Amino acid sequence: MVTPSSGTPSDVSRLQRQFAVRALALALVFCVTGEMLLTIIVALIGLGLLVLSAE
Repeated sequence: MVTPSSGTPSDVSRLQRQFAVRALALALVFCVTGEMLLTIIVALIGLGLLVLSAE
Protein backbone atom coordinates (compact mmCIF):
# COMPACT_ATOMS: atom_id res chain seq x y z
CA MET A 1 0.00 0.00 0.00
CA VAL A 2 1.39 3.38 -0.99
CA THR A 3 1.08 6.19 1.53
CA PRO A 4 0.89 9.74 0.18
CA SER A 5 3.72 12.09 1.05
CA SER A 6 3.11 15.27 2.99
CA GLY A 7 3.29 17.43 -0.17
CA THR A 8 0.87 15.40 -2.29
CA PRO A 9 -2.41 17.29 -1.59
CA SER A 10 -0.83 20.67 -2.29
CA ASP A 11 0.70 19.33 -5.51
CA VAL A 12 -2.67 18.02 -6.64
CA SER A 13 -4.46 21.27 -5.87
CA ARG A 14 -1.69 23.24 -7.63
CA LEU A 15 -2.12 21.09 -10.73
CA GLN A 16 -5.90 21.49 -10.58
CA ARG A 17 -5.51 25.28 -10.43
CA GLN A 18 -3.14 25.22 -13.41
CA PHE A 19 -5.56 23.10 -15.45
CA ALA A 20 -8.42 25.39 -14.41
CA VAL A 21 -6.58 28.49 -15.60
CA ARG A 22 -5.73 26.77 -18.88
CA ALA A 23 -9.34 25.69 -19.36
CA LEU A 24 -10.58 29.22 -18.72
CA ALA A 25 -8.04 30.61 -21.19
CA LEU A 26 -9.22 28.06 -23.75
CA ALA A 27 -12.81 29.10 -23.07
CA LEU A 28 -11.82 32.69 -23.82
CA VAL A 29 -10.33 31.58 -27.15
CA PHE A 30 -13.51 29.67 -27.98
CA CYS A 31 -15.56 32.75 -27.09
CA VAL A 32 -13.53 34.94 -29.44
CA THR A 33 -13.91 32.43 -32.28
CA GLY A 34 -17.68 32.24 -31.77
CA GLU A 35 -17.98 28.67 -30.49
CA MET A 36 -20.51 29.32 -27.73
CA LEU A 37 -21.29 25.71 -26.82
CA LEU A 38 -17.60 24.86 -26.41
CA THR A 39 -17.11 28.10 -24.46
CA ILE A 40 -19.77 27.12 -21.95
CA ILE A 41 -18.53 23.54 -21.58
CA VAL A 42 -14.86 24.44 -21.14
CA ALA A 43 -15.68 27.35 -18.80
CA LEU A 44 -17.75 25.03 -16.59
CA ILE A 45 -14.88 22.53 -16.50
CA GLY A 46 -12.47 25.31 -15.52
CA LEU A 47 -14.75 26.61 -12.80
CA GLY A 48 -15.28 23.09 -11.49
CA LEU A 49 -11.53 22.55 -11.24
CA LEU A 50 -11.16 25.84 -9.39
CA VAL A 51 -13.82 24.81 -6.88
CA LEU A 52 -12.17 21.40 -6.40
CA SER A 53 -8.75 22.93 -5.81
CA ALA A 54 -10.15 25.31 -3.17
CA GLU A 55 -11.24 22.46 -0.89
